[in-house]
Amino acid sequence: MSLSIPMPLLVTIDDTGWWLGRDGSAGGQPFRTGMPRVHGPGDYTALIALGRSLEMKIPAGFVLCEWDHTQLLREVPSATWMAGQWTSPFTDLAAKEKAAQIIRNGSEYLEVAVHGVGHEFWDQGRMLRSEFHDTKGKMRPRDLVKKHLEYFFRLMASFGLAQAPRIFIPPALHHGFGKGAKGFQAIARSFGIRYIPLVFSRAGCSIAPQFPGLGWEEGVLLLERGISQTKWNHVAAPPAFNFNSPILALHWANILHPDPHRNMEVICAWSDFIKKRAKENRVVISRDISACLTQYLNATQSRIHTKGKKITVFLDWIDKVPVKALADTLFFSLDLPRGAALRLSGAEIKGPCTPNEAGFIKTGMPGAGKIEFEYSPSF
Repeated sequence: MSLSIPMPLLVTIDDTGWWLGRDGSAGGQPFRTGMPRVHGPGDYTALIALGRSLEMKIPAGFVLCEWDHTQLLREVPSATWMAGQWTSPFTDLAAKEKAAQIIRNGSEYLEVAVHGVGHEFWDQGRMLRSEFHDTKGKMRPRDLVKKHLEYFFRLMASFGLAQAPRIFIPPALHHGFGKGAKGFQAIARSFGIRYIPLVFSRAGCSIAPQFPGLGWEEGVLLLERGISQTKWNHVAAPPAFNFNSPILALHWANILHPDPHRNMEVICAWSDFIKKRAKENRVVISRDISACLTQYLNATQSRIHTKGKKITVFLDWIDKVPVKALADTLFFSLDLPRGAALRLSGAEIKGPCTPNEAGFIKTGMPGAGKIEFEYSPSF
């Protein structure tokens, strides 16, 4: 008998929420999505279709300034390029309401994540990257960070987009880690944020993460997502990924077509690629972000000990990580001798596995920090 622990895969999508697609950065406006058209409700239908195909609740980082239809953001001049004269450049309220309904109805496959109000930060009319941290990972003034988050949640509530978002995706990957109660994680936790996918090498880190690729601070877990392997503004991008990271980080334009009626062509191409290559690479497709980081810890931190016909997996990491952030299932890959029976102790086999989990053994979390796999001709 041989046992291995598969890596997980989660898809994340940045820059959802924009209505205008064009890149306005040359004129001090946001980069947006780089899409050469206006976004519509059907673009959310496409995103949800990808989640449904993968049986995944895809975290989508939303930018919400263009949803504002009451000039609310005039009260937060650092959040938009118009400052106190703010008026949303997209005014089709019916399209926003239709999109909001699609998002609500698709919540099983789409998880609204905080990305930003305007993605960047404006100081006296000058655009700076990015909204919550500068390029060196220094946090913006604490009161403004809180205010930006507060107004993100107010905009979200005005359309009923989500209940209690738990994920923050740093805009432009600028972030900070290691400041404790004085840092961003403490503020984010007060808004209910529990998870942050990021690139540690792009963040200003005062301390190293507790594990390679995963750290936690003030009760918030931060998971390495790697640099996007597809350019952010590559519209209808051909599927490409080398499966060297637990997160396939995409941007909204990557999975959409310039002709919205052809969105599903792009979605199907990405879905087929992900499922086929995940199977080839023996990667388990995660249901959501908590399942992904739990399996990532299992794959990178669990210790495997083999003795005779028994394999013991030690999961010492469980007692170190904020336990409320963990999922309740683990995955293993097991090759048994032909005709042998398997006995498991320390955790229960859970099932049935979904098609995306086929070929793996799914267990619950162990009660005593270890799971024993034993085989015999019969028990």
